[in-house]
Amino acid sequence: MLLAVDTSGATSVALVDDAGATLAAASSDDPRAHAESIGPLLLQVLEGVDRSELTGVAVGVGPGPYTGLRVGMAAARAAAFALGVPELPVLSHDALALAAVEDGATLPLVVLTDAKRRERFATVYRALDAAGLPQRDGEPQVGPADRVPRLPAAEGAVDAALVGRIAALRRTAGLPLERPDARYLRSPDVTLSTPKRVLG
Repeated sequence: MLLAVDTSGATSVALVDDAGATLAAASSDDPRAHAESIGPLLLQVLEGVDRSELTGVAVGVGPGPYTGLRVGMAAARAAAFALGVPELPVLSHDALALAAVEDGATLPLVVLTDAKRRERFATVYRALDAAGLPQRDGEPQVGPADRVPRLPAAEGAVDAALVGRIAALRRTAGLPLERPDARYLRSPDVTLSTPKRVLG
């Protein structure tokens, strides 16, 4: 059984079994309340669960905004440490690609999410991997909406249950883990100011 967390957009938490079926799920649609939402959502999903049955924590690693991703990834890391289980990183766009394919979309397609500043995060998928999951054609990119690849597009909110399903199916198929680093794709909007030099 896997705990799954994604905060690449809103906040989503889920529990899935080893076959990837959803056992419990909870989410918050507020994209600015990751820190306030993540704790209560984790408690809601884990209520009544035998923690010893958890074998991993799947976590969405973006692309997404700096603050949101940090909250979710820190929560997932803390949960994995407390439970004594491994973290299982999943690119958040992979979940949207899987949702599109399960809803009848055909490949190739491009997954798009809002990157603010009139830009979009974009990831292209052209084939299925050994686990039958959408396989990326390179790394996610960020840029103006008019430069998005001209392919059928999949958009929406990332569901942690799909993040968990991907992690479960990849682990069963013996596929390598996703890189654990967050895909911010650009610097945070808020930066530290340069200290003034004092002459004297």
